[in-house]
Amino acid sequence: MRNYITKQDYTGVNFVTLMQSGFDNPEFLTFKQAQSIGRKVKKGSKGIRLIRIIARKMEDPKTGEVKTVKSPKGFTVFNFTQTEELKVEAK
Repeated sequence: MRNYITKQDYTGVNFVTLMQSGFDNPEFLTFKQAQSIGRKVKKGSKGIRLIRIIARKMEDPKTGEVKTVKSPKGFTVFNFTQTEELKVEAK
């Protein structure tokens, strides 16, 4: 299970989630990634919600100390088979 664009493998709970999704094709991408390569997500396709851990800098209001805090951020991916080429209409 990997990202179609970056070729990076999904790991941990994301890997397990994608393994259980039932797709034979191991490549997934986000809606924006599909658009960036001239594809669109097929109408009615259901995305798969995954999470990534992001680091954010936050200032402690009492001490003014800046700390790095890690928190989960959700994102949605689609299997490559759920996408199709954008059709350009001729005028």
